[in-house]
Amino acid sequence: MPRMMDLIRHRGPDDDGEHHDREVHLGMVRLSIIDLSGGHQPIANEDETIHVVFNGEIFNYVELKAELEAKGHQFKTNSDTETIVHAYEEYGVSFANKLNGMFAIAIWDTRDQTLLVYRDRYGVKPLFYSALNGSLIFGSEIKTVRAHPAVGRELDFEALSHYLSLRNVPAPFTIFRDVRALLPGQMLTWKSDRGVQVSRWYELPTAIKFSDDDEDVLVERIDELLRDAVRLRLRSDVKYGAYLSGGIDSSTVVAITNEYSPSPVKTFTLAFADSPEHKRDAHYARMIADRYSTEHHECVMSSSDLQAELPIVIRHLDQPFAGVTSSYWLSRFMKRYVTVALSGDGADDMFGSYGHHRLVWPLAQMRDSREVDLSFFKGREDFVRSLAPYPPWEWRLAYGAFMEHEKEQLLTPAGRELLMPYATTDFLKQIYERCDPRADDLNKMLHLDINTLLPNEILYFNDMLSMAHSMEVRTPFLDYRLAELACSIPGSLKIRDGKLKYILRKVAARYVPQEILDRPKEGFVLPKNTWLRAGLSGLVDEVLAPDRLSLHGFFNRDYVSALVSNFMKGDDPLTFRVWTLIIFQLWYEDYLSLADTAHTSYIDSREFAVLRDSNAQPTVA
Repeated sequence: MPRMMDLIRHRGPDDDGEHHDREVHLGMVRLSIIDLSGGHQPIANEDETIHVVFNGEIFNYVELKAELEAKGHQFKTNSDTETIVHAYEEYGVSFANKLNGMFAIAIWDTRDQTLLVYRDRYGVKPLFYSALNGSLIFGSEIKTVRAHPAVGRELDFEALSHYLSLRNVPAPFTIFRDVRALLPGQMLTWKSDRGVQVSRWYELPTAIKFSDDDEDVLVERIDELLRDAVRLRLRSDVKYGAYLSGGIDSSTVVAITNEYSPSPVKTFTLAFADSPEHKRDAHYARMIADRYSTEHHECVMSSSDLQAELPIVIRHLDQPFAGVTSSYWLSRFMKRYVTVALSGDGADDMFGSYGHHRLVWPLAQMRDSREVDLSFFKGREDFVRSLAPYPPWEWRLAYGAFMEHEKEQLLTPAGRELLMPYATTDFLKQIYERCDPRADDLNKMLHLDINTLLPNEILYFNDMLSMAHSMEVRTPFLDYRLAELACSIPGSLKIRDGKLKYILRKVAARYVPQEILDRPKEGFVLPKNTWLRAGLSGLVDEVLAPDRLSLHGFFNRDYVSALVSNFMKGDDPLTFRVWTLIIFQLWYEDYLSLADTAHTSYIDSREFAVLRDSNAQPTVA
């Protein structure tokens, strides 16, 4: 247990605690934010029959504590953690529905010798586990689960197949066969005589309850809920601030935070020393900072920073991840000033903004033989029409890395044998079709993203790369009241008249100038296409060299060489594919080849040939 706790000390440098009994050993490390002196964990109830460890924040803990005290519960601390103990006593296993927060919670109930583990509604906080031989090992990061000697190091080939398409490993998979990720809204129950059972305690409603006629009412309601979500997320006994990219979402959060904060809001943006001219986040962030007189700070990074520390970032992420990583540098910079930061994340996923969201209406119009609005794709009509034959869960991958037919070209014959039985399109289709069939096409795509892209990429890097520096990120747009409202709004009010996040823009217009509303979307995305051709060109050639690819033998070396050549000649759409392969290669060498096998090819390994036939997955609800 000490070794497992030490591996995630960055998540909780302020305190630690353990609870032991015959069946269970709980441990935690604490980042102190609420009730700094009294919030030591584990926390127990009055007769010490219930013990809780918890990562995250319960934002409505003040109101929940008052409700529980009115029912006769006695509190010994002012921490949000203790509300979990008494809420479980009062409401049983359904207590999590009373929580407005982000959390991974473990409850040991000695009365019936049951361990309950919960992950929050949308996956803001991570939770990984390994269920082996009737035992359960769990933690907030993969590295701490894998520290247990019973957990193996074998690759999960289905996870790798999905990574090559999605640029992340989607839950419930991890890159390791013995480690699973609890899905958002899931709970895990363990008893020594029954082992592990996984079920859902929460499902995001997807039924549309409003129409275009409700636009004015919805603007008022979104504004009301967003303001309250920000207010609750400013509860902190340590210094707080806000990410500020100068986009609609972060700017609106900063504006509302400014109203509730008794002192100037600390705001932070990321700028690039050698970025292309179109990267103007810093300019727009300064505009909002001036408007609201914030205490503004800029973190400037360069391609050399990325090259120097990329291996460290990959190690913090625990598994291949080719999404946004700039948060690592910005969060480290911010930690000098604050311990808590609000962000605008979640708004794009709930209200519609990404590139593939813009494809939904044109492709639907093509399918129904209607007049096609290509306002988002001027000069790219051929690209849009090329995707028309594919169902949504297939064309979605055009905005990932490798579509299924491209993945087949990438892989060697042995790689295809191992990975191609696992189609990412089948994985996405199952999730897409869980959405209410009466929902419109855009809301179905958003449902897919809320269950894949949001927890597995956006929230994953948000948590892992901020907590690498002991800093907590809070996301007002993922207050469950606001998220449920957003999912009940028709897609026609989300992307309309060539405007992304149409209904949210109506709210944002109350807080930000028109120039912010009209600016192109950027966010803290590294200018990888520019950097990989300039300052990092040597890294590309070195990492994807044939001799290094031969360490595992998954990828066709000629295909990779042609891919790199075409990218270097200016084919920007290939950036995601090149970066996806670079990240995997660096991760693979760090975690497997160099550590365990002294450069022996895994494809030639008899061990993996056997595991390929016994790659069983735990059942998930």
